[in-house]
Amino acid sequence: MNANLSFDPTIPVVQSDSETDELVYRLSHDLRASVRALQELPGWIAEDLDKAALRVPAATERHLKLISSHACRLDLMLTGLLEHSRVGRMQPIAAVQPARVLAEVIDDLGLDDDVSVAVGMDRGNIQMGLTDLQRMFSILILNAVRHHPTHAPRIGITGGPQSSRVWVLEVADNGPGIPEAKREHVMRPMTKLVSRDIDPGAGMGLAILRKIAFTYGGGVEIETPKSGAGTLVRVTLAVN
Repeated sequence: MNANLSFDPTIPVVQSDSETDELVYRLSHDLRASVRALQELPGWIAEDLDKAALRVPAATERHLKLISSHACRLDLMLTGLLEHSRVGRMQPIAAVQPARVLAEVIDDLGLDDDVSVAVGMDRGNIQMGLTDLQRMFSILILNAVRHHPTHAPRIGITGGPQSSRVWVLEVADNGPGIPEAKREHVMRPMTKLVSRDIDPGAGMGLAILRKIAFTYGGGVEIETPKSGAGTLVRVTLAVN
């Protein structure tokens, strides 16, 4: 495994701003109740009009669908903010085995048969929150899968200790890759490289991934694999 990041083992794990995270969590959680009502509202209106034997004009039908579409988009954004605020919180830090957790995540994702995942993981334990580890794997795998619109995704995952304190995960895929000038940009919250018509996601995945890495004293790098095509994401954690 080739990881050239430099780490000082005397530097403590980075702690997130718990007050801000708590505020974001509470606001996002409460707002989702209103957003869910907005998602249901077009259906209720259509039912009321139908019961009153009133024909829904085509323009009104389009407007109702637009309300539903924007409510779904807002719900995705709030869900992403909730997950971002939970990083490093609401979970114990304990010994976990990344190889076992990865196998469980892959199984839970129910990937299509045309998705190929090659795994080479160290069998040792690291000290980390289980939820954060699960989310890290899920983000990396789903990102690799979602950006293969024309051919079968091939994903390679390796992970293991770089030293007694540092653990490194590398995930490579055969997708279109990320331009070097955009690699820092895509790790910002609510940032996407494609339009919402192509990918309706909230653009929070890599921002959550980077927050996980920072919370555990590490970082994230995006590169082009040695094959010259696709994307390689390297996550380094100070977890032991």
